[in-house]
Amino acid sequence: MIKQKMNKQKQNRLATAIKRATVCAATAALLASAGAANALEIKIGGYVKTDVTYDLDQDLGPSVSASSVATGTGAPSDPSFRMHSLQSRINFSATEGDLKIYLEGDFFTGEGNELVSNSRGFRLRHAYGKFGNLLIGQTWSTFMDANWVLYPSTVDFAGPAGATFIRQSILRWTVSDGLDFALENPENRVRDPSDPTKNLANRDTVPDIILRYASAGDVSWQIAGLFQQFEIDGGALDGESETNIGVTGGVAFKTGSGSVSAKFNANSNRYTYYGFGNPAAVVVGSTIEPIDHTSIVLAWNHNYGGPSNAKTTVAFGQVSFDDEFLLPGDIDTVSTIHVNYRWSPRDNVNLGVEVINADREDVNGDDGDATRIQFGAQFTF
Repeated sequence: MIKQKMNKQKQNRLATAIKRATVCAATAALLASAGAANALEIKIGGYVKTDVTYDLDQDLGPSVSASSVATGTGAPSDPSFRMHSLQSRINFSATEGDLKIYLEGDFFTGEGNELVSNSRGFRLRHAYGKFGNLLIGQTWSTFMDANWVLYPSTVDFAGPAGATFIRQSILRWTVSDGLDFALENPENRVRDPSDPTKNLANRDTVPDIILRYASAGDVSWQIAGLFQQFEIDGGALDGESETNIGVTGGVAFKTGSGSVSAKFNANSNRYTYYGFGNPAAVVVGSTIEPIDHTSIVLAWNHNYGGPSNAKTTVAFGQVSFDDEFLLPGDIDTVSTIHVNYRWSPRDNVNLGVEVINADREDVNGDDGDATRIQFGAQFTF
C-alpha cells in the first residue's frame, strides 16, 4: 500500500512536470512565431540595485535632494540610516531595421512604506517609438546631453546640481548628424502672488521648442536652445503670457586615463537639476517675470583600469538664482559635491562608494549643508 502511494506521488509529480514543460515550450514557440511574424528582435534588460545610505547631518531622503536641505538655526543635525532598492528597473526593446520601440520603468516612487513589505509602485521612465529620423514618445529631453559625456556618473540616483536632467513626451526630428529639432511637453509654475505656497493655474498653448547640436569624439561638445511660454489660466490675469529663452552648452575632453568636462545652463528652470527649487516665474504687478538662473557642472573622471575596471568621478555642481523677484525663504544658491569610487568584481556586478555634500543658501542669508555616505550594489541583466 505504501509503495503504491509512493508510485502514485511520483506519477503525479511527473505529470505536473510534463504539463509545465509543455506550457513553457508552447509559450516559447508562440513568442518565437510572433517574433518571426513581425520581424522584430525582442530584448529584455535592466538591473537590480540596492543603496545603503548614512546621512551625517539630516535625512536627505532615498536620493539626495539638495534643494530640500534645511537652513537656518533650526536645521536638524541628527544622523540617519536607510536601505532601499527603489532604483531597480526593467526595460523592453523591439528593433527591426531603422525601427525601435522602447519601454522602461523603475520603482522610485513615494508609494508604499517600510513597515512590513516595502511594496513600491512601478513608474514609467521611457516609452517611445523611433523610425528613421523621427522619434515620438517619452524619453530624455533634447535639451539634455545627446552623448552622455557631460553628465557625471554618480552612485546616488540623483546627479549633481546644475546638470540638465528631464524626461517627458517629445516629438523629435534628427535634421542631420548631430542636429536635432524637437517639440516637447510644456509644464511651468507661476507663483500665486496672493499665496506664495501655491501656483496659478497655467495654460499650455504651445510646446517647448528645442534645437540642439552635438558632436562626439576626443573632444565632445554640445549647445542647445530652448523656447517656452508661460500663460495664466483664469483670474484677473487670465491670458497674460510671457516667453522664456534658455541655453545650455558644454565640452568634454578625453584624457589618457579618463576625461574632464564642463557644462553650463542659463534660464532653463525645470530643465536644470534643482532649477525647479524655485518657481519658474512670478507675478509682478500685472506682468509675469521669469526667474533667471545660471548653473555650472565641472567633473573629472579617472579610469584605473585592471580586471575590476575601477573608476573615480569627482563632480561639482551649482545653481544660482537671480533673487530680484524672489522671497526671503526662496533658494539663492544650491550646490553639490560628489566623490566616488566604482568597480566591477565580475561581469554584471557593479559596486560603488560615494561621499556627497549638499549645500543650500536662501535669499535671506540662511544656509545649511548636509553630507551623505553611500554604498550601491548593482546587478545588471
